[in-house]
Amino acid sequence: MFSPVLFAAARNRLLKLDARWVFCGLLLLESLLYCLDEFTGPYSFYAPFYIFPVAMSAALLSRRMTVFLVVLSSLARAQVFSQVFQSGSLMLLVFDIAQSILLYGLIAVLVITVNSMHQRLLKYAQYLRANIRLMRQQRRHRASIRRALPDDADGIVHLAVNGAQNGDLSEDISNAVLQRTLATAFRQGIVEGQTVRHTWAGGQQKVPVEFWVSIINGRMAGFFMLYGVDNLQGSERELHAMVVADEYRGLGIGGAMTDFFCMHFKNRRLFAACKTGSNMMKMLSRRGFNQFCTAENGYVIIERHN
Repeated sequence: MFSPVLFAAARNRLLKLDARWVFCGLLLLESLLYCLDEFTGPYSFYAPFYIFPVAMSAALLSRRMTVFLVVLSSLARAQVFSQVFQSGSLMLLVFDIAQSILLYGLIAVLVITVNSMHQRLLKYAQYLRANIRLMRQQRRHRASIRRALPDDADGIVHLAVNGAQNGDLSEDISNAVLQRTLATAFRQGIVEGQTVRHTWAGGQQKVPVEFWVSIINGRMAGFFMLYGVDNLQGSERELHAMVVADEYRGLGIGGAMTDFFCMHFKNRRLFAACKTGSNMMKMLSRRGFNQFCTAENGYVIIERHN
């Protein structure tokens, strides 16, 4: 009983062999078929079996070797037929060779086409498996995102310090006194949902604030902070900061938080303050954000209209 799995395993083993050994084996098979055709009498025809070396060559060897075997099989078949059916006509012999080349050539083209389709299907299956794994990973990462609690404030500050060391945030946060002040301000902002911020135009205003964290295996893998744009309690939101813990970088946490920000607030006008060329700016640019203006502190403000 034919099994595609066994066929694929056998084909993979043959592909690992040196092409010269495979070619010699097919030539030996051709010779065997020719001898059987030649010495078993006029009523035994082995011409259909030349399909096998031609098909195997098309599946395993180069196009040049396949063409050689197609021509060789055609000549062998025509020579045997010319002895059985002796017409003495050169035109008939040429016609027989031409139709043999056409027959075996079509077989070779069919095998090459099927083999090419098989390879494309394998690549597509690998692409689908990789995307399914990525989607499952992204779904797990999105499920790990929640609103921050007051007890998360110290962890957020710790990640913010790492972000400053990696160049994602301002280096001013490395000051220990400022860190304690930030922890208190973050905890208060989480509880009250409001904080005082420097606006783009200058000055300070009390605006809405939201803290979101990604918790994986009980550890804080990342956070992002949202500000309101002004004190008018509008629906606009600015992604003011986003940091991923060093041990979770490269796992798609930042992309998951960015997607969460874009989807969770999709009916609002969204902004983000980024450093030029930063990872956050690259991620948001891929999600439809465009430059809005340049702030006084050198940050670039990008926006997206939903």
